[in-house]
Amino acid sequence: MNDIHHFRTRKMQPTEPSREGGFSLIEVTMALGLLATVLISIASMFIIGGKQVHQGKSVTSATAAGQTIMERIDQLPYVETYAYFGGADTSTVVAVSTTNTGNNANQWQSEIQSRLGPNASANIIITPLGSASPLNMGSASALRVRVTVNWTELGRPRNVQLQTIRF
Repeated sequence: MNDIHHFRTRKMQPTEPSREGGFSLIEVTMALGLLATVLISIASMFIIGGKQVHQGKSVTSATAAGQTIMERIDQLPYVETYAYFGGADTSTVVAVSTTNTGNNANQWQSEIQSRLGPNASANIIITPLGSASPLNMGSASALRVRVTVNWTELGRPRNVQLQTIRF
């Protein structure tokens, strides 16, 4: 027998692209880009959330410091409200700062600084209310007590203000 007849010749047919699953390089790149965008958005929300929590703590600390001052003032008798901070019956307004030494408001400065930073302070303003003329602390029918706590946070000035009326 002839050996040539034993071999069959095959005709080469062009191969078609596989229909099996898989992703092209472009599809994978697009998916990774979309995933990166979503992850960056989520990460930025955590950063913003952290800043909001910090600001909330600062406002809470400032409010607590202001409330401490207000509670101490509320414990004073009516006339002592202004006299405690150096005012007299003839005063038309009493304004003191916790940063000034030599007044009773200075006692809260260290607490305010420990809570809100070295540049933090509070201002206390007492004004007479009523219809008397001339209107001063001695002739007032009520006193407005306003406490403003000031501090700097992330380079921006911030403040919290509390107010009460004493009769």
